[in-house]
Amino acid sequence: MKIQEALREIRSLKKKVQSLTTEIESIRTASIEDPSPVEKMLRMRGVRVFRKNPTDRLFFPPDIPPFYKTRFYEMMKKYSFRLVLRDIIKYQDRFSIGDLTHYCSSKVVQGYCDLLCEMGVIVKKGRNSYRTRVSPLYSFGPTLEWFIAEMFKREFASPAIYGVSVKNTPSGGDYDVISSWNQRLVYVEAKSSPPKGIEQNEISTFFSRMDDVLPDLAFLFNDTQLRMKDKLVVMFEGEMEKRYGRESETLYPVERVIEELFHIQNRIFIVNSKKDVVENFQICFKHYLQCGNKKHRA
Repeated sequence: MKIQEALREIRSLKKKVQSLTTEIESIRTASIEDPSPVEKMLRMRGVRVFRKNPTDRLFFPPDIPPFYKTRFYEMMKKYSFRLVLRDIIKYQDRFSIGDLTHYCSSKVVQGYCDLLCEMGVIVKKGRNSYRTRVSPLYSFGPTLEWFIAEMFKREFASPAIYGVSVKNTPSGGDYDVISSWNQRLVYVEAKSSPPKGIEQNEISTFFSRMDDVLPDLAFLFNDTQLRMKDKLVVMFEGEMEKRYGRESETLYPVERVIEELFHIQNRIFIVNSKKDVVENFQICFKHYLQCGNKKHRA
């Protein structure tokens, strides 16, 4: 009887701990979800938001508990996890472990799938296959935007919104992530395709959107560990020459921050995900602050 009473007590304590954990996560989520500073900064620029933070195209369902959302965010920091998610989206209606081993071992993939099943994000379909709970999933892009916005909130204590649509702007008004960091408006364009899949017109649109909302800082983030110098930097240099002529090499050079991180006049940054996404953004923010917050406009 004593053993049974102890087991009942343990089960009761487990439920209480889980309940408290969920409550803490809900409070924490509420404390970082306030987007009003971002929209206020946009309104100061004459820009009004009419859509933000869409949930219908995210990899996980909108009713996922806050505790699991936090776990999902932490897993999203891993490049291998993001690569596996892209493959899952490719095969979303029916996939097996073998379909997801292009970049990871089957052991790693199995661990990821077990975790996603525990979260209720994917479900088993038969003995050896799975499907996504959310369907259809059109691309990894919206989930990547969500992750970058969460990074601003959780790592930099900065309000952020993603999947932003604004009214009456010449460039079309769609922005991946906008944040209020250190009382500065930050715009991030997030690209999930490799550099070879990014076209020159996308770089031109990136600059046009900056012209519309006038951010203090802007990032072109490419979720890849490939080199930026070979293509993206070249396209940025081409856009600068298109806008400012031959003097662009002197007036607005694309310069290296460190390794595969680059900047233009310490205001526009080109960032990839080699080593660590959060660390790369930290390096760029530190570079911005160390260089005196120069107000050059490209």
